[in-house]
Amino acid sequence: MPREDDETELRHSVGVIGGLKKQLEAVVAANETLMKENQELKQEVGRLRAQISALKAHDNERKSLLWKKLHSNPDDRNTGSSGFVDSENGYPKPSFHELAMRKDRQLEAPKPPPPSSRSHQKEVTENKAKIPAPAPAPPPLPTKLLAGSRSVRRVPEVGELYRSLTRKDANIENKSNMTTTPLLAFTRNMIGEIENRSTYVSAIKSDVEKQKEFINFLISEVQSAMFKDITDVEGFVKWLDGELSSLVDERAVLKHFPQWPERKADAMREAAFSYRDLKNLEAEVTSFKVNPKEYFNSELKKMQALQDRRTCWNKV
Repeated sequence: MPREDDETELRHSVGVIGGLKKQLEAVVAANETLMKENQELKQEVGRLRAQISALKAHDNERKSLLWKKLHSNPDDRNTGSSGFVDSENGYPKPSFHELAMRKDRQLEAPKPPPPSSRSHQKEVTENKAKIPAPAPAPPPLPTKLLAGSRSVRRVPEVGELYRSLTRKDANIENKSNMTTTPLLAFTRNMIGEIENRSTYVSAIKSDVEKQKEFINFLISEVQSAMFKDITDVEGFVKWLDGELSSLVDERAVLKHFPQWPERKADAMREAAFSYRDLKNLEAEVTSFKVNPKEYFNSELKKMQALQDRRTCWNKV
């Protein structure tokens, strides 16, 4: 009996040791990968630090050159901003102190010298010869007309139209004031005439009249459409959209046909769109390849984006 217990304990301990060995190997492998990633990150940090130091040195050199140019040419302070170099040529933007100095120099810039007396006299005589004599001024308006032009004229018809349109109880007011009814009727008839004569409305009416048989045929096709494969739905929706594209305005024309199965057509379009999106996702997933030249984090982000799109479709 004790020997059997010892053997079972030994087997149990051997199994535990084997499991611990596997865990230790997995931890060692994970540690190695982490060490590799840490080494890559250290190299990346060193490279970025070298770039930062090089940029700082380049910036200091440019600042020193600008400072030398400012102090080496004191005469340029009175002649404008010739000591500066534009930022389009590669130099960084000047600091606040440099901008203030530039502003002072621009304010202190001297005015251009006056022209000589002989040339000035010649220009004056030439301008006098070129400029024709001014026309006589018109007589001044009387004071009554000036006072009337400044005031705003009130048109009673416009005021009545505004009141009739903004009234809440139009029927009651129309009974009490019968003068506004002809004006309202005229405006309504005018708006209706404009709408009926517009090219858009006339084109829709012509489509409703001329394409009636064609639209009835499409209605029968959509109502009798039954598919078992989603690829057939995609092809049917593509054909239907191509046929409806010949109309002036699909929604406006189909509103005149109450038997048009709008819900079924929209559901088929949504199914076809979802199928196309899933096919694009499948093509992206199957064609995805890890590029060893790119960083590991960017590849992981791409994988995560594809996984997120997949989870969204699974929820749908």
